[in-house]
Amino acid sequence: MATPQEHKGKALHNERFLDVRELTGGEFVDWAVTVLFYSALHWMRALAAQEGYQIKAYRSYKKGILGEEEVFRGTGVFTQQAFDWYSHLKDDSRDARYEMKQFSVADLRDLRRNFFKPFKLFVTSRLRA
Repeated sequence: MATPQEHKGKALHNERFLDVRELTGGEFVDWAVTVLFYSALHWMRALAAQEGYQIKAYRSYKKGILGEEEVFRGTGVFTQQAFDWYSHLKDDSRDARYEMKQFSVADLRDLRRNFFKPFKLFVTSRLRA
């Protein structure tokens, strides 16, 4: 199981990519939307790990390992608002990858400002380290 610090490091690593990647003309915004979601995923996993919850990989069926939704809804660690922010990022990431939804640079900025940043703030305000 990865530690909260390892998840935090991965989230920050993903965010650095978004900060340095040139998005001129919006050519790679679909990937940026995906990276934004994966940063949120690692922030979520950092807080879950801190609270003693391991989240299963999509193929894991080990006892005692919860799914994402179970961690959000059944542990008291996350609020409904946090789940909504996270779900929005996850859905847009899926749409970018599988449905070829087109996102603009402005869309990415809105996702970052209205969903990612509040979610990250929620998590980081609860992390002890």
